[in-house]
Amino acid sequence: MTTDDNFTEHVVKFESHDTLSNEDYDHLGQSVTQHCKSYVFTLKDGDNHGRKLRIIDTPGIGSTHGSSQDDANLQQILSYINNLTHLNAICILLKSNNPRLNIFFRSCFMQLLDVLGENTRERIIFCFTNSRSTFYTSGSTASSLKALLNSLPHKKIPFTKQNAFCFDSESFRYLVARLNKIDFNEIEEEIYNDSWEKSSAQSNRLLQYIRMKMSIGIIPDESHSTKHVQLKINLMIRPMLETMRNILRNIILWNADLRNIS
Repeated sequence: MTTDDNFTEHVVKFESHDTLSNEDYDHLGQSVTQHCKSYVFTLKDGDNHGRKLRIIDTPGIGSTHGSSQDDANLQQILSYINNLTHLNAICILLKSNNPRLNIFFRSCFMQLLDVLGENTRERIIFCFTNSRSTFYTSGSTASSLKALLNSLPHKKIPFTKQNAFCFDSESFRYLVARLNKIDFNEIEEEIYNDSWEKSSAQSNRLLQYIRMKMSIGIIPDESHSTKHVQLKINLMIRPMLETMRNILRNIILWNADLRNIS
């Protein structure tokens, strides 16, 4: 949604066959991403040339539908992670102007750590969005995030300039608006170009950080995870019920055949 000089609202969209079934922009306040999905990119710049980067997009938390929907999204994320052979990095996306991180966010964070294990704490990266309004810094979110991390029992998760990255997607929105034939003046174009330069530099720094620090994948520690056991049990429920149903169906058909024979 954008507004012109006459305060007329325009809806701009950028759609492809990959996003139509997995993203929902029509219900404000809920997670746009509906299901976990992998996107694979072949990098073409510098030292990363030819490397493949797999990014797993997941549903967010903080839905207007309440904690039940957040819990369902979290279970879906954990189930998806459970099927992976390894992880290189875990990116936590936060808005840079959010001074409060609620109790449920803390709960989700702890459950995620419980499944991934202690050996993943050094692989956590913090990505801050909407950061132009905070001069491309973590803004007011930093203090609440530090307080949350300090409150976690026995989880020394680093939060420094090295593993924090600040972006803003307005340059992408600008390009989509141009595709929808919306005009901008020179000053606005300079602002969006500057936003692109800064966000692009942060993206390259993120890739370089992962390549240098996290090129060797790690396997989540499952041995002491109660949540991992719960996920395994949940995954077994449906096939067990299907098996029981098929057995019962075969017994009924067998008994019917015996009656027909007799």
